[in-house]
Amino acid sequence: MEHSNRSSKVTVEYTDLSGIYPVISDDLRRQLPLRNLYWNSTSRPLRSIASLYVDLVKAGASKDDSADQNGADASLDHGLISQSNGQRDSSGSAKRERRHQIPGLRQTPYLKILFLRCSDVESYRVTHRAQIREWVKNNTHPAEGSPAFGAQDFHDAFEWLIVHVVLPDDGRSLSRSSNLSKGELRNGSRGSEAVIEKLRADFNGTSKTAIDRVAQVRVQRRLEDMQAYGQDQEPSAGWAEFISKAKSLILSSFDRRVTRYEEDIKEREAQRNVPGWNFNTFFVLKEGLARGFESVGLIEDAMSGYQELAAGLISVVENDRSGQQRDHFKDYTDDIAAELKRALQADPVQLGDATKGSPAVPFREKGQASDNQPVLGSNLLDPDRKPFRELILANQISIFDFRCYLFAREVTLLLRLAKVGEPVDTSTSSVDVGTESVHLTRKAPDTDTQDLLLLAGVCERALDFFASAARLMRDDLRSSIDPLSKVHSTARDTASPSFQAPIEDLVASWTYSACQCILNVTDVPSFTEQLQALIGTMKPSHKITSNATSSGTTLSREELPHRSSSLPVCATLSPEQYILDGLPAIAPSVSVGLLPSKSPQSGAPDLAAQRAGLVLLKRQILAGVGARTNSIRFRPTTSNDLSLSTINDMEDVSFDDALSVEDDLGAEEKAPNGNPMSSLQNMELWTSLSTEQAYSKAYEDLTLTALALNVLAEKRRSAESLTADLARIRFGRKDYSSAASYFHQLASFYCNNDWARLELPMLDMYAQSLKNLGRKQEFIRAGLQILAKAAPQVPVSLFTKQDIPHTARILGYYLTDTINASRSLEGTVWAPLSRYIGNIFLDPYIQHFRERDGFQMSLELESRMPEAFEAHSVRVKLISVNEEQLPDIWLSTANRELLRPGPKQVTIQTTTTCTGWYKLDRIELRSENICFVFDVAMPTGNTLFNASPIADDVNHIIEANPSPILVWPRERALEARIALHRSIHLGHPRLLDLEVSSGQNEVSHGRAILRACSAGLRLHTAEARRIGGDNSRLDKAQAGTLGFDDLRANTKITVQIPYALENDLTKIKVKAEVLYTVAGRDYHYECNSELSVQLQLSVNVQDSFQQQALFSNFKIGTASSTPARIHGYSMPSTNAFQVTLPPVVDGALPVFPRQPLSLVAKIQRKAFGTQNAPNKSASDRLLMLQIRYACLDQEVNVAVADALSAALHESKFCGMSRLLVDALSKTVQSRLAARDLDSIGVLRQIQMGTFQDCKWDYLLAGVKPEERAEIEPWLIQWHLNHTTIQLPQEAHAGDLLDLVVPVEVPHIPVIVTAKMNILSSTVDSGEAYVVAADQSILAEASLRYRCQWANGSDDVSKNALFDVTYECQANQDDWLIGGQRKVQYSAEVGETRRFLIILLPQRSGNLQYPSLEIRITQKEDDTTQLSNSTGAPRAEVACEIDYLNQAETIVVVPNLSKSTVSLGNGSPTDGAWLLESRSR
Repeated sequence: MEHSNRSSKVTVEYTDLSGIYPVISDDLRRQLPLRNLYWNSTSRPLRSIASLYVDLVKAGASKDDSADQNGADASLDHGLISQSNGQRDSSGSAKRERRHQIPGLRQTPYLKILFLRCSDVESYRVTHRAQIREWVKNNTHPAEGSPAFGAQDFHDAFEWLIVHVVLPDDGRSLSRSSNLSKGELRNGSRGSEAVIEKLRADFNGTSKTAIDRVAQVRVQRRLEDMQAYGQDQEPSAGWAEFISKAKSLILSSFDRRVTRYEEDIKEREAQRNVPGWNFNTFFVLKEGLARGFESVGLIEDAMSGYQELAAGLISVVENDRSGQQRDHFKDYTDDIAAELKRALQADPVQLGDATKGSPAVPFREKGQASDNQPVLGSNLLDPDRKPFRELILANQISIFDFRCYLFAREVTLLLRLAKVGEPVDTSTSSVDVGTESVHLTRKAPDTDTQDLLLLAGVCERALDFFASAARLMRDDLRSSIDPLSKVHSTARDTASPSFQAPIEDLVASWTYSACQCILNVTDVPSFTEQLQALIGTMKPSHKITSNATSSGTTLSREELPHRSSSLPVCATLSPEQYILDGLPAIAPSVSVGLLPSKSPQSGAPDLAAQRAGLVLLKRQILAGVGARTNSIRFRPTTSNDLSLSTINDMEDVSFDDALSVEDDLGAEEKAPNGNPMSSLQNMELWTSLSTEQAYSKAYEDLTLTALALNVLAEKRRSAESLTADLARIRFGRKDYSSAASYFHQLASFYCNNDWARLELPMLDMYAQSLKNLGRKQEFIRAGLQILAKAAPQVPVSLFTKQDIPHTARILGYYLTDTINASRSLEGTVWAPLSRYIGNIFLDPYIQHFRERDGFQMSLELESRMPEAFEAHSVRVKLISVNEEQLPDIWLSTANRELLRPGPKQVTIQTTTTCTGWYKLDRIELRSENICFVFDVAMPTGNTLFNASPIADDVNHIIEANPSPILVWPRERALEARIALHRSIHLGHPRLLDLEVSSGQNEVSHGRAILRACSAGLRLHTAEARRIGGDNSRLDKAQAGTLGFDDLRANTKITVQIPYALENDLTKIKVKAEVLYTVAGRDYHYECNSELSVQLQLSVNVQDSFQQQALFSNFKIGTASSTPARIHGYSMPSTNAFQVTLPPVVDGALPVFPRQPLSLVAKIQRKAFGTQNAPNKSASDRLLMLQIRYACLDQEVNVAVADALSAALHESKFCGMSRLLVDALSKTVQSRLAARDLDSIGVLRQIQMGTFQDCKWDYLLAGVKPEERAEIEPWLIQWHLNHTTIQLPQEAHAGDLLDLVVPVEVPHIPVIVTAKMNILSSTVDSGEAYVVAADQSILAEASLRYRCQWANGSDDVSKNALFDVTYECQANQDDWLIGGQRKVQYSAEVGETRRFLIILLPQRSGNLQYPSLEIRITQKEDDTTQLSNSTGAPRAEVACEIDYLNQAETIVVVPNLSKSTVSLGNGSPTDGAWLLESRSR
């Protein structure tokens, strides 16, 4: 229950006058430790103390006697105990101890308690009151200001408390002697209440602020006794009051002490520069304050105090220029100086003597020192191993001991914060090297409550301390040389190897033991379980007998151990397990991807990382000590001095060639060969260095443990570095399979992190391992990686000399073996090209062949290989710069190329032809089954161990090719074009035309592949037909492919292909690819076409029915902003209708977006087309409107292309006509705006602009500079000569387009001829009737019904009856209508009906006739129905009205014939007066 460290407790002294403590000890123990204390200081913020441990000490007893020891003998019955004052004096107190003048050296009680048992007032008055007064007199401070009061009283401030104990037996004796009732027995406690009142009256102060120093507790009877006496159990028994007063008094004492300590510390700190100031005295004073904080549980404040003291010590030592403070410290430490003396006097014992027959044992086992003395550094954290505080006060401590003491105190406080139990002496601990399996005797706290972050801080602090402590220890040992001058003849020479080696061994032993000490105290059971489980996956489940020898013989797979683990295994490594010479086999789970299955605690990764640092420090010490002797030949290679020189041959690399691990502790000089190692103090270190096998096993175990800790800490790079160490160890043991598995992971890791100096030697060992294992494919990859890393380090000039250096010769072996090994592979091994080939330059200008299609380019490169090798092919891939769907172009060499070290120029060619801008995307160089790749599109990285292409640094290539590459076909090359068919029939499927021109090629066989590049576009190639040729020679067997044969030179074929649109598209994209064969060579041509499928013309029609003819008004306009010209139109008559159109004028009719063409057609039925004629088919009612037109943009394209083509064919630049003409046409089209098209359509001429306006500079950038210098002036002159280009008035017949629009003649069952006649006497002016305003007009509406435009299916008979609703309507501002304005009646075909109406004009002017609205429905009760009737009642019949008065008006004039008006005198105020008016 109570903390075992005395400095972590508050001392409370008690005096037992009545011998009652053994009875109340159990109850008192249950109240401890004190909890939830709050200390409020005036100079500090509020502090919360969760638990305060109390050390109960009996007054007058020794410091080692505690209440716990007394409590061990307190197994007494809680029955009646006779009151006894013991053997003490009447006062119950011991003599005062003599105080030291330096406060803080001894622990004094914070609270003094007097336990008293008194059952009646009489006994209290007679005996106990005098005893209590004597105790209070002897155990209280003198009054402040009195002569006896001193400053030390503040440092040892304490409070006192009187506790009255009431036992359950008090009053029972009275009940036995007299027969009292139970009620009277309960009143027996009234005596104790009287006693407590007397105590408070006698010993408490009388003021209001006086402290209550009297408390009473009751000892409860056992449960069975209480039931026997019939008493109830009391729940509190006064303990809460006692504990509350004790906490308050302890905090009061603590506050007074802290206040005094802080005042003294400030006073001593101010005297720092005063002569005679001693840091040691100041240290003891300030440490007293820190220990005070520690005693009450304020660990953070105590830790801050020790950190300030540590910084102060360093400052004093480093800044002591006068040397005054140096005199307060010893020059060396006695115990380690004695160890050095023993080492110099000991017999030389060589490590490795065990292999020669005599076991190597440390000198401690030879009886040269005390066997009970702990190992140097093993009890580092024990602050009581020396009387440090007395040594400090006596100025007899060395700086090394001083630093060690401060470190031990800081670590102790950190461990208490981390809630770690107190460990025992680690010198007797049993440790399994490298596996972290530590057996300790420790007070095990709850592991779930331990703070792993604080434990990680302990390890981190230890690592920092050990580095400086090692230097201090060396200086300490060197300072002790002079007293040992009599022991050794050269002792005064501190740099002598005879002294240097023992010093280094002692430092190594101390550091090694100290590391293990820290590992022991920071060991957490739950964390260790995870670590052991992880290490278990890295070791075999059982040992097997290995017949492997040093020659490198390995085990077969059947002999390997099988293991199983629930932990996840990294999938990137799969090495076979081999066990050689007793070394543990490393499982494939050693990787950063391996994590424990159990989720780690908070702070576990940090703790693992810091513990890994301690384990690595132990490994460095082991390697450093082993490096100082030749007895240990096995020295694991590290990465400190690995370079290209470690590559010796393809058979083996000895570990002896590598440098050993340097001692990170700063060893200044290594011991000479044959150095005696009898000065080693650590048995584990000694045993590990006894034989080579023990050394290698210990080194590997430590490496494995550090690796597992780094895996738990998720430290990838550190884990990979340790895996590299394991791999080198395996390689040195010739366990090639395990080594190869590790190198497989590590080579990629080091390459990705650009650690080339470490990567190259590991790649060499990896390649040798793979070659010994016969794994060719992996050997090829490793060999290529070696060539990539090592070749750039060797100048190319060395490869060309006869005397090839050793490194270049080795690289040549790798090149030859790698290429030869790839011959037997089935697949391809990929490697980055830029690692082996430098100064790559691709000429950005193409060069056409004279007699065939295609082009060639020049590629320059410089081989970095150590010797010549044959490249089977060199290929270059070009891709489109823009997002156009242009084909990828591959260029390759025609024959094999021999690449020697140095620059080389190769010619690459292709048979692919297209037009567009391209850029370099990929370069492939193939030798046997190895393909060296440069890929611009792939990200930079190293995936050497993956079967996929690899990208590398491409900066130099991009700089060498800043401009894109322009590709275009020669003039007489094969050409294919896709266009819309020139004739569009809206009633038939739409068509595309594919035109293939052979140029000068004699095509023996070819096939065109069409691909729809727009969603919803379907090409029906199976229905394609050839125009102007034999359609049977068109091969349509394969979908989307059209085959043709025997296409002669300078011939052209055109194929019509139907297409359909599933979506509403305005533009479509079609890709045409032509594969053809000429003279046995295959060629490839590809082009992309984007076509507008939107109709260029829009046609709207408005019909007007009359008695004998139908007049259709066709509005022909443009569907876009592009004007058009109508060159002709027609609408042929049919068997049923006669069509009459206006005559076609000479020349074309222009059509603009806002100026459509109006075309009126007169349609009449033929003689047999009356209602008595027989029914005709629907095709007779369908008329075809044919329009021949030309779009202005197409005319502009043709005119511009013809002008430039004619000029080019007359010059020497005709070979560039296909490039220049297409480029100019696209540029002109992009520059044309809507208003420009209107202007061109009116003026019939094009403004070409200047050379710069057409952006020729961008296009000519892709032409060779010498050709550009010639073509550029020619184009400038052409633009000067062609500032405008005139469009022809008459278009060529081949450039005209046809649009056929089906027009169906509408059928109307009933035509109503309506006329309104004026019957009243009005004035007829000849053109219109004239009436007076306010004069009514009598009119007659005449309606006649006809059916001459009815279809045969809905023709009506002569006697057919209809229900007609007639209504006359007009604007009320014009007319008021009376009479038969709305009538419903029945009528038959051919009948004429008349209705009288009265019109009253409302204003004067030209007023239109009122309108007539007529609605016709079927007759309900009539048996004669329309032939197309559905039987529904009152079905409405469609009709049209031929209103003869539609455009006529009636003139309405005012109804006045004479008016007389008086204007007055002409003054504006007089106004005008109507004097007389006369109506008509």
